[in-house]
Amino acid sequence: MAGGVAPLLNWIPRKIPQGASSTMNLQTNKPPSVLIIGWASVLASGLMVLVNLVSLVSYNTFDTMNLNIPGLSQYIPESMKKVMVLYGYSRIWTAYGIVYFLFVCVAGVQFLRLRAWGRTALEIACWVGFLNAVVDTMLSYMIWQNMQETLSLLMRGIGGGRYSYLHPLGFITIIAGFVLWVVPCGGMIVFLRRPKVRETVSLR
Repeated sequence: MAGGVAPLLNWIPRKIPQGASSTMNLQTNKPPSVLIIGWASVLASGLMVLVNLVSLVSYNTFDTMNLNIPGLSQYIPESMKKVMVLYGYSRIWTAYGIVYFLFVCVAGVQFLRLRAWGRTALEIACWVGFLNAVVDTMLSYMIWQNMQETLSLLMRGIGGGRYSYLHPLGFITIIAGFVLWVVPCGGMIVFLRRPKVRETVSLR
């Protein structure tokens, strides 16, 4: 008798809760824009973590440079000494960058899983990114500015013509770095605040 009842049970329709069905549909049919933004956030932040780790290791090279050796320090330009101090702050900034991009990576993974807090975390990271743009630009500008006197002394024998190309190049690089912070963060905020994106993650 039990053997005859079991096949019949397979024909009984099972009611799936509406919320669970919608969630499963979203998981299997994620909007392409969510996939693009989510994976871009994960991959870009993961790459930046690696870049910052390499940069952090490279700062050990500057630790071996002792500019306070008697008889040598008097020949070191004051601007070069300031650059070394600023590089110390750059190390702290790089360590902070590792923590920041790890946060973005985790938020991106959760956003891909359609978690509402993942969307919120990504938006917060983008707003913080504007502040990062200002601090990073100011630090880079101060280093670049103090390097000008040192570079002019080192390249004076080569000729001012070549140096004239390097002078604006550093400033252009600083501006490009600022743009690379602001534009992606601004675009992400606009995307993440779209009603469709909010609805997509509202069920989780």
